[in-house]
Amino acid sequence: MKQGEEAVGVLLDALNELGLDYMVVGSFSSNRYGVPRATKDADFVLKIVAADRERLFAMLPAAFKVDPQVSFEMVTGTWRQIIQVPEIPFMIELFELSSDAHDQSRFSRRKKLTLLSRDSWLPTPEDVIVQKLRWSKGAKRTKDFDDVVAVMGVQGERALDWSYIESWCSTHGTLEILAEAKAEAAPAWEDDVE
Repeated sequence: MKQGEEAVGVLLDALNELGLDYMVVGSFSSNRYGVPRATKDADFVLKIVAADRERLFAMLPAAFKVDPQVSFEMVTGTWRQIIQVPEIPFMIELFELSSDAHDQSRFSRRKKLTLLSRDSWLPTPEDVIVQKLRWSKGAKRTKDFDDVVAVMGVQGERALDWSYIESWCSTHGTLEILAEAKAEAAPAWEDDVE
């Protein structure tokens, strides 16, 4: 393997072949809806039982080094398992679907789209925005804010469900950050006419 996209493609193929419930999140989802940027990791949310997890890991090539330890991730508030692909180097984080209300909502609203020339389950652009704003606030990562602005700019003001976004941002205390992101995305919307 020469790049992270290849590793993600291998994992997508395995998930799809096994028929497992998953969703691609993080930078790969914001790249799909916004302006692609380089990344050294990929994030997936899985709704999975232990037996299916073992079947999944058994399908992965030897280049994938699965950390046997499951850890609690503070930013997302859920359990995760890490897969390293040292030869690239690249990391894949598998997060278990949590009971968080927005995590449940975005998973139920996910859509089957094409990613890396494969059928892939992704959150809606609205849910990418909501989650990235939440991470931007919680982890204070500017790249998440920049991803939000990019998704808003590419998707266009009229295409997004603002009432849905604003409702969750109100719940998460991110309305102020949302307003900042909208102000930054506004120049891209000047040609967004009916």
